[in-house]
Amino acid sequence: LSNGRQMEIRGRIDRVDQAKNEKGVYLRIIDYKSSETSLQLAEVFYGLSLQMLTYLDVVITHSKKWIGEEALPAGVLYFHVHNPMLNTKTRISQEQAEKELFKKFKMKGWVLADPDAVRMMDRTLDKGHSDIVPVGIKADGGFYKHSSVVSESKWDEVRTFTRRKIRQIGMEMTSGKVEVSPYRLGKKTPCQFCSYRPVCQFDPSFDGNDYRVFDAKAKDELWQQIDSLNNVEGEEAE
Repeated sequence: LSNGRQMEIRGRIDRVDQAKNEKGVYLRIIDYKSSETSLQLAEVFYGLSLQMLTYLDVVITHSKKWIGEEALPAGVLYFHVHNPMLNTKTRISQEQAEKELFKKFKMKGWVLADPDAVRMMDRTLDKGHSDIVPVGIKADGGFYKHSSVVSESKWDEVRTFTRRKIRQIGMEMTSGKVEVSPYRLGKKTPCQFCSYRPVCQFDPSFDGNDYRVFDAKAKDELWQQIDSLNNVEGEEAE
């Protein structure tokens, strides 16, 4: 950290997948979750969801030492471990049931905006919507609007931003910033499921008990701000 202290980040990556084609080696992070989870850019921007991107940054940064060559980020995905139940109005065949159950395990997260990389994740996909990853490929090779894809340049941007955000959090921790100050992003707040509420006794009905309200900005605006902050960080480093 810039104050001379060191912060160590520890974690355990559930799974790393590797694939290779003429463009190079790709690495993908998968995290197993007991509840349905997705990766929101706003939560990354405000430092609320850095785990998966930290994992990805570690394996990409050290890929040459680890697997012997430089690697490209293929994506970060959550796999929901559960036992889904199908509700249908009419009787369906076993084959149809298996197909519908398979869809319930479709992963969520971000993948590289490269049709070849996506097809290595879903070998049955030529065009249309994947049942495995959150992507749809058009007939012309482009992606449908709903697809959770990130370009190679943006992967670099978000990795740089993640390291910047981790340093910022480390500086705040080592400077003694420990006040009770939960966030609110839209309707979401950590107090909803926090078991320490009787300890902190945060109550917005009392003076001085205010949420840090984060704006739910559009993706394009968030990417612009991430790029701007990375540029400022680079200028400061120089």
